Amino acid sequence: MNSRPLISVAVCTFNRADRLVLALDGLRQQSLPVEQFEVLVVDNASTDHTKAVCDRYLTEMPNLRYLYEPVKGLSKARNTAIAHSQADYIAYLDDDAIPAPAWVQAIVETFSTVEPAPVSVGGPIYPLWEIPKPVWVHKYMEGVFTILDCGNEPMWFKKNQFPYGANMAYHKPSLEAAGSFSEKLGRQGKNLLSHEEYLLNLTLEQQGGRFYYNPKAAVQHWVPKERIDPHWLIRRSYWQGRSEALVEQIMGKTRTHQRWASLRELANLKRLVAQVLPDPQIRVTTRARLAWSWGYFAQVWFNPST
Repeated sequence: MNSRPLISVAVCTFNRADRLVLALDGLRQQSLPVEQFEVLVVDNASTDHTKAVCDRYLTEMPNLRYLYEPVKGLSKARNTAIAHSQADYIAYLDDDAIPAPAWVQAIVETFSTVEPAPVSVGGPIYPLWEIPKPVWVHKYMEGVFTILDCGNEPMWFKKNQFPYGANMAYHKPSLEAAGSFSEKLGRQGKNLLSHEEYLLNLTLEQQGGRFYYNPKAAVQHWVPKERIDPHWLIRRSYWQGRSEALVEQIMGKTRTHQRWASLRELANLKRLVAQVLPDPQIRVTTRARLAWSWGYFAQVWFNPST
């Protein structure tokens, strides 16, 4: 590419070469001219054939760059993309997501036309269920599966509501000024510690940044069968509880306040009673909330360091 791109698209990947192919195919079919955006694939120490896939696409996509990041961790990989980005905006796409043809163009147009200028742009994340969606998946639990649908009209996200990590874009100078992604958080192998983007978004919001939803900036996101299981949901919810407690600690909430909050959460008798109700949605949803409460409790009582 001979000119500076308008936006960088970062795809951080770890051992998902077969899904990465579909993400790259989607990026190859974007409506925005190829010379106006770059694609950065950050290989986070994969041991499958990710490198071979990228080598093949390098011959087909003149705007593609392959980056190898040996230090494992999603936050580390995301920060590597920031360091190598050549544009004023950076969009993150999960390696198991497929962007709509107008995805990049919709993000660029939002940043350039919406007033006041948003610090971040996100859009819908529609699920691609590997097996049929089970009856126990309640609408209120869809966020755990990275499902986001705020409707068909563009709008500002409400306070403390943000785009999800599978489909989010930022004004890069603002991102860097906020400290980028905390490497104390974020996936590391099978560790489900998360909320690194939540911490970043809270920081950006405190600094006056606003977040915009554009329904045209849509992606489809793979939900593998091993995640469509109550046991995975419980484990994920537990780690989300730990993650949220850690974010609060980093943001300055006192240990005393957190510990009282953790006890109130666990003392919710309605959730315990719900475990014997016949409705599977209620049972699984409340069980997931109990797991979140135990994760929060464990973080504030037994993991004091941040």
